[in-house]
Amino acid sequence: MPAFLPLGSYEKHGNLPWDLDTKIAVRVAEELAKRVGGEVLPPIPYSCSWEWESSVSLRVETLVSILRDINSSLKRLGKELVVVNAHGGNSGLVQAIARQEGFYVVDFWRACGIKVGHCDGVEVGVAKELGIEVGEAEFEEGWPEGKVTRPKLPEGCWGSSEKFDLWKCLEEIAEELSSVLRR
Repeated sequence: MPAFLPLGSYEKHGNLPWDLDTKIAVRVAEELAKRVGGEVLPPIPYSCSWEWESSVSLRVETLVSILRDINSSLKRLGKELVVVNAHGGNSGLVQAIARQEGFYVVDFWRACGIKVGHCDGVEVGVAKELGIEVGEAEFEEGWPEGKVTRPKLPEGCWGSSEKFDLWKCLEEIAEELSSVLRR
């Protein structure tokens, strides 16, 4: 039986909630648990969100240890860990940990094939569709990037207002997850 672990972040999202990524991860995990079965664990509200100037972040080794310990505990209980990630900055790290430790990852934004911005129209739209109360964010199209990657991104909201079918995406993720978990 799967145990869904929502993973978000705690970082400034303009005038939106600091824990918006975590709230999205929780709602996505709840929707997947309804479709696939299983339980939703309490979320990890912090991430390795070192890319933003305003964030409360864990060290890489801390997140690795937390995920390793939770996975080990769940295996002992006969359950499969499925991390539901809704913070882009976690993607590569969580995928690497999952390969080493043998758990599943639903990287929500990548799974839906959309490049979400930071407190942009996409993130706000998804939050609202999932029933999360948020205001409207003012954002700039694109990203504050140049040819040289900055160690810390300045505060602000960037991205787009692209639309996609959230419910279709969740159904597709649930179908794939169901077939993988049955193996």
